[in-house]
Amino acid sequence: MYQTDMKSAEIFNKLLDKLYVNIKTEQISAAESIRNEITAREAAIRDEKLLAKSMLYDARLEMLKGDLDKGEKLLEGAADAFALTGENLYYYHFFKGLLLYRQTKLQDAIVEFERAEPFLSVQIDHREVSDFYYKLAITYYYMKMTAFSVLNANKAIESALRYDQKLQLGKCLLLQGLNHMHMTDFRKAEELFQEALKHDVSESELQLPMYIHHNIGVLYFKQDQLEKAMGHFEKSMHYKHPEYYLESLYYVTECCFRLGLKNRAMEHFTEGFALSKKRDEDAYKWMFAMLHKQYVDKDNFEVVWREGIEYFQSIEDENNVRHFSERLAKYYTKNHDFEKASRYYLLALK
Repeated sequence: MYQTDMKSAEIFNKLLDKLYVNIKTEQISAAESIRNEITAREAAIRDEKLLAKSMLYDARLEMLKGDLDKGEKLLEGAADAFALTGENLYYYHFFKGLLLYRQTKLQDAIVEFERAEPFLSVQIDHREVSDFYYKLAITYYYMKMTAFSVLNANKAIESALRYDQKLQLGKCLLLQGLNHMHMTDFRKAEELFQEALKHDVSESELQLPMYIHHNIGVLYFKQDQLEKAMGHFEKSMHYKHPEYYLESLYYVTECCFRLGLKNRAMEHFTEGFALSKKRDEDAYKWMFAMLHKQYVDKDNFEVVWREGIEYFQSIEDENNVRHFSERLAKYYTKNHDFEKASRYYLLALK
């Protein structure tokens, strides 16, 4: 009987390892299939460490699928049901950091990552290192702490190279490209984005090239290389991602307007505005409306742009406040209304 229990525990542990590999490479369908096999074997397991790990992995899988509430319940359920030690304590703090990151509670996420980090060198498989530092780096990126993001992304890249983690390396290179774009080092950013394209793993459901092409498009857009930008946005749109399709479509629409391709721009505008209404995406409704007022219904340009900026202030969307305020300030400067220009330049700098 003892031997049978040991064998069951060994098989169960191997299935958990396989599940976690699929979670980290974002192969959701494969992870769910393994999860079903684990569930079928769970009743025979008496090892609390294995049961706790299983529940913690479940939490991360649910977060990956987008069900943050279920992920949080599983995470806290594991902490309540089991005395977490060693690697399970690492997973608890790391996954809680991921949850807080997804909830945009970035400072709280950093605290949890810091609690998890001491376990890395003594408790955790080396394959975990790159994933941990990548998640830490991307959290710092969204906190606009670029130097810390670069530092931790370099740690992630070093580990991914050492253990030939191709998808992880691609994600890290993409993040470093974003960091360099934020620092306006456009040449280095482009180099990193192009390098990231070489490290895709096709079986992953992450669709990494979609994100890379979108951000190469943003890079060229920032440099007014509009035709090149359009090509990459269109490649990103090919993946039909719910969020990125609309964002890329917005950029393509503006590129067409700025290049004088009015008929094509209006086709994209009609699609984008209708899609933003269908999805009840208020931010995109404003963005497409503001674009239309800028290039088509120009008589209402100032009023709609001021109202749009007020909307973005109300939802604390700093990026769009900055983006549209700076452009409105340039408009007022061009029209010699320096009082209003100063007001919106100051708003853009906040």
